Amino acid sequence: MSERNDIPGRHLKPVSHSNQALVAYDPYPTGHANEDGIDLREYWRMIIKRKWVVISILSIALVTSLLATALTIPVYRSTAVVQITYESQRILEIRDFTPETRGWIGRDQFFTTQYDILRGRALAEAVVRREGVQEHPELSGEIRQRSLTSELKALPRRLAAVFRPARPEPGMQALSAEQKRELAVRRAGSTLRSRIQITPRRDSNLVNITVSSFDPQFAARMANAVVEEYRHSTMQRRYDAGQAAREFLEEQLADLRIALERADQALLDFGQRNQVADLRQRVEMASTSLTSLNMQLNETQNELVQMRSYRRQIENGRGQHIRLIANDEQINALGQQLSELSDEHARMSRRFQDDYPALADVRLRMNQLESQIAERRDTIVSNVLAEYQNLNSEVATLREAIEEREAGILHLNQQSVQYNILRREFETNRELYDGMLQRMKEIGVAAGVQENNIALIDSALAAGAPFLPNMQRNLAMALLIGLVLGIAVAVLMEFLDTTIRRTEDIEKLVGRPVLGLIPMVKLREQRQKTALGQKSNDRAVSHYSEIHPKSAVSEAFRSLRTSLMFSTPQGMPRTILFTSPGPSDGKTTNAINLATVMAQNGNKVLLIDADLRKPRMHRDFSIPHTPGLTNRIAGVNGGDSSTSAIVPTTVHGLFIMPSGSQAPNPAELLSSERMLKIIGMASRAFDHVIIDTAPVLGLADALVLSRAVDGVIIVAAAGKTSKDSIKASTRRLMQVNAPLLGIVLNQVDLDSPDYAYYSSYYYNYSNDDEHEDNPKALGKTA
Repeated sequence: MSERNDIPGRHLKPVSHSNQALVAYDPYPTGHANEDGIDLREYWRMIIKRKWVVISILSIALVTSLLATALTIPVYRSTAVVQITYESQRILEIRDFTPETRGWIGRDQFFTTQYDILRGRALAEAVVRREGVQEHPELSGEIRQRSLTSELKALPRRLAAVFRPARPEPGMQALSAEQKRELAVRRAGSTLRSRIQITPRRDSNLVNITVSSFDPQFAARMANAVVEEYRHSTMQRRYDAGQAAREFLEEQLADLRIALERADQALLDFGQRNQVADLRQRVEMASTSLTSLNMQLNETQNELVQMRSYRRQIENGRGQHIRLIANDEQINALGQQLSELSDEHARMSRRFQDDYPALADVRLRMNQLESQIAERRDTIVSNVLAEYQNLNSEVATLREAIEEREAGILHLNQQSVQYNILRREFETNRELYDGMLQRMKEIGVAAGVQENNIALIDSALAAGAPFLPNMQRNLAMALLIGLVLGIAVAVLMEFLDTTIRRTEDIEKLVGRPVLGLIPMVKLREQRQKTALGQKSNDRAVSHYSEIHPKSAVSEAFRSLRTSLMFSTPQGMPRTILFTSPGPSDGKTTNAINLATVMAQNGNKVLLIDADLRKPRMHRDFSIPHTPGLTNRIAGVNGGDSSTSAIVPTTVHGLFIMPSGSQAPNPAELLSSERMLKIIGMASRAFDHVIIDTAPVLGLADALVLSRAVDGVIIVAAAGKTSKDSIKASTRRLMQVNAPLLGIVLNQVDLDSPDYAYYSSYYYNYSNDDEHEDNPKALGKTA
């Protein structure tokens, strides 16, 4: 043990030479990839978990359906079948006068129009007048269909009617008998219209006309009456259309004849007066010429823009930089020669005096080249300025030509507009006159031979059985709606649940492994609700692995111990820090039980209560809280080896260091050098050191201690700790480079569908003494 104790942090690696912070081995360096697709087993788990929600909503739907069915008055349906022909002989064909939709679109529009006529208000009121049924109880409103919703809505009105006498409607006494009758017809027609159903048969011209009623004989009577009124009204509309067409044509023909003669004479006079026989060709030629001039003007203006740019550079004293000079081959060749002579002059200057004949000759040649280059540049600049003036003149000339062409075209267009107006007026009048004259001749023959396009195929008969209510269909719909709504509510409740419940939730959120699942402990509640009884329960939970060494809980902590052995490449960490996102997650209880199973395995283990905010270990072990950790921090020096703050427990090999006296500044004490010395001495004296500290969120205790241990474990409570809390806790620890080993999921209810797999795994380890009445989560008060 001494050799092993001489290698502190043997399973850790330094981050850098300057910073001796240690980082734990990370088995999930890149996190988990999101899984695509839909897992049906996941949805099935949600439904089983929320089964009582589904059952409740399904029961409500079934009961509501039964009540609604029981309240429904039987409804009977009678159906008459008619044939509606699309193309029947017409009195007046107007397709030559106005555009008409043809083909399948026209056919669909025709049948849609007929269906709307059958459903219309006018037809229903005409049936009521013809049959004289405006006072029928069903149509007058004396008999109404009952429903659960209507009965509930009508209940206040009925209760009020008991205490208040009925009053006549205001204004009814002032109406005449005919007005009252017309009002009754409208009300009855509105009711009858709501009971008419039009159903076209597929791939045929047959249409079912169905009427619903509480009386089967009345339903058949109304269906046949609707068919008869529809046939009669169709014939009447066709006859009225023929009469109106004949009168219209007679009136219009006389006016069209005069208008046609005037249009013909006006067109002839205009042509002779303006000589516009070839007006269209003249306009086309002028337009072509104008287009050519515009293209030439655009090209000239583009060149002018370039020359204007060169001119501006010349005026600004930068003429040698324009593109024409820079790209001039003669200047470039002279420049190349000048560069070569310059290099030669530089070489000779280093060897000879300035008055050396060869050197003077080189300078003379260089001066000549520079003069030639300057002369060439001046020539190009002069050409640019001259070209600029020429382009300006050309642009002005082109614009004048374009203006002349446009004026000519405008004059021609004005003539063309008047000419086209007169010509279209003449042609239109001629077509209308010819068409109306032809229809006028046809009307006399077609008016007396019209056929109705409506034929009765099957008349309506009284129904032998009611159509409504349909108990089987109502129950099936209620079952379907209840199941869908119940499952939707269950899934919605599951998605709205933001707490941690499964290992997959944690691994997807933080990319860290779940080291263990700790089942929920079920204890028999103390009958005496005393403080002592409550403390006894808490102590039983904290020492569950000691009291029940063969239980499923103890086995879960042994599994956690095994996971820690493989959490790092070097094996089990020597110093382990327990923390949690918030209070009551079970970190203290988990630390005690893990230390217990380690001690039962033959290891010498020290428990340190570093939760200086709310220390609890001294109560669980029934020992004084002083002397303890704070006392050691206050009194430890470099050579101190006192162990007065370490207390043995009832478990062989397990020792505890309580929190000690209350400290006003816990974070400063835990981050001191003395705390590091205490952890170092403890790790040399014991096989394992387990430290319980305050929660991560809102406090700095766990953060400062995480840099002094070999590994950090976060304890999260299933169904209590939120996903945001576990993410924030992990992020805070990773920001300080804490050696985070993983997460322990506490308070796992093995009876929940979330843990069906684990429940079957732990069944061999259940004991009779564990199956009590009331569940108590392991470490719920920690």
